[in-house]
Amino acid sequence: MATDKDLQKDLEAIRADIAALTDSIGRLGGDMSDLRATMRQTVNDAAKDAVDAGEEILSEAMKLGSDAADTAADAARATKSSLEAEIKRNPISAVLIALGVGFVIGAIGRR
Repeated sequence: MATDKDLQKDLEAIRADIAALTDSIGRLGGDMSDLRATMRQTVNDAAKDAVDAGEEILSEAMKLGSDAADTAADAARATKSSLEAEIKRNPISAVLIALGVGFVIGAIGRR
């Protein structure tokens, strides 16, 4: 049979184990809180980096679009100047071409 001394010894061992377990759980809770804060910061940083990258891509796309529009406008001006010069050199051909194009468009429009 177990004596009071043995029971007291076992009870003290159980109390020590419970205290150690409580301490471990407390440390685990603190570690989880630190991990949660670290993950929150990592996600926030990643989101900020993604927004910055998106803004940079949008800015570059807008610049490229603007450059393309400028190039197209320059090409249109050059074509217009070239056509005006050609019309001045050959006004009769220009009138006949315009008349032919008008006739074709009119014929298509009647159908």
